[in-house]
Amino acid sequence: MFVATALFLAQGLDAHERTWPGKRLKNLWPEGDKFTSKQVTLSAAQVEHLEKDGIKLGVEDKTPTFYFAQVKDKASGKLKTTGIILFVDEYGANGRMEISVGITPADEIAKIAIWQHSENKKVVQADFLGKFVGKKYGDSFEAGKGYQPVPGAEEASEAVARGARKALAIADAVFGKEESGKSPEK
Repeated sequence: MFVATALFLAQGLDAHERTWPGKRLKNLWPEGDKFTSKQVTLSAAQVEHLEKDGIKLGVEDKTPTFYFAQVKDKASGKLKTTGIILFVDEYGANGRMEISVGITPADEIAKIAIWQHSENKKVVQADFLGKFVGKKYGDSFEAGKGYQPVPGAEEASEAVARGARKALAIADAVFGKEESGKSPEK
């Protein structure tokens, strides 16, 4: 599934960011030497497939911007895409939460960060967010089975889980089957 071809060549910004989110990208993927982006529009078939799978898409989710983390190969000096980052919104008990999800070439969550929220601060701490690292799209994101929610912040915990699953699902819809097994440098 992972990122491929010319997708990392174009620059674009989504509605989450009015300026380049360099600090947020570097926070999520600290080893990144360069970040590029590409905004795509999900097809009607992709939207329908995601919604049938229980993914609730907002307006911004239908035109996601993928940010590509690139690392310079020490031997060749060439940039190699090592991950993608996607910003998604979900709603907790106290409103909107902006969630960024870093995804590895193995289609696993590398890291999650929460940027804007009015929720219990334990929901944004590494102890909780780390429970999603290594998860893939087909894994359980159900409270009590796929992760343990933060006591007293169950609704916010569920929002983080939905956001993580949504990011993986959107990436799968865009880069899935056709891109499977392709190198991101091609």
